[in-house]
Amino acid sequence: MEAKIEVLRKKLFLPLIIIDFIKCDMFKRLLFLGLLLGYLSIYAQEIEVGEAEMEVITISEWNFLLCLNSSGFGVGFQQGNTPNYKDKHLWEVQFSYSFHYKSVLGRTFPDGRIFSYGKLYDIFFIRGGYGYQRIITHKPYYGGVQIRYFFSVGATICLGLPTYLEIIKIDTINGLNYTEAERFDPDNPNHNIGNIFGAARFFDRFHKIAVRPGFYGKTGLNFDFSNNPLKMQVLEIGFSMDIVFPFIRQMAFNRAKPAYFYAYIAYSFGKKKPRYERT
Repeated sequence: MEAKIEVLRKKLFLPLIIIDFIKCDMFKRLLFLGLLLGYLSIYAQEIEVGEAEMEVITISEWNFLLCLNSSGFGVGFQQGNTPNYKDKHLWEVQFSYSFHYKSVLGRTFPDGRIFSYGKLYDIFFIRGGYGYQRIITHKPYYGGVQIRYFFSVGATICLGLPTYLEIIKIDTINGLNYTEAERFDPDNPNHNIGNIFGAARFFDRFHKIAVRPGFYGKTGLNFDFSNNPLKMQVLEIGFSMDIVFPFIRQMAFNRAKPAYFYAYIAYSFGKKKPRYERT
């Protein structure tokens, strides 16, 4: 019974922490990242030690990536080549969502959709670029952790999805209330908190999407703890940055951010292609 409880605890830990992460403020998000790093580090230390065998030389790798950062979350894909023992060159694409630290979800009416008052845009980033990784500590033949440092640079496209809300209005003919979807305007007196019924439908928001080009960069360390030489299980920690032009103002009554900086932690999984197939 205790063994089943332990298995259930491990399965539910990550989904529950992701839900709490989305709801909490900036300080708690950073705390969550630290706790998650500690949890995965303990898990990595439980790797079984394998038997001695000849090292497998690989020529290419690919992997999917799941990421949590201090302002949101994202997913990505990487594909690269390993021309020699220590170096890896790769191309990557990534899609991410960015919160604003002042954004707070709430309701004004029980039947209304939740919204964040004052938010002008939901911000999404689409990245594509080049990355380089180099081995610092190689994984021993009997098992363990391989450590690499890395950096990536490339182009980014920022998509700003404008906020549309259901605004309460009064029919001047019969005096009945009704709602109408309108783009949130902080200077409009009819868009005060008392006149907002809730968020508009998601697809009502695809009007006047803001598109901003820019570039990104990231750097950090990754730890490959897979006990299979042809599979990847990697914990990655680092810092990333997005800069777009012209700047986009995400929250009313706040200045537009010239750059977006994040601390992040990511888990990736994938496969490696050997230079020589085993026979």
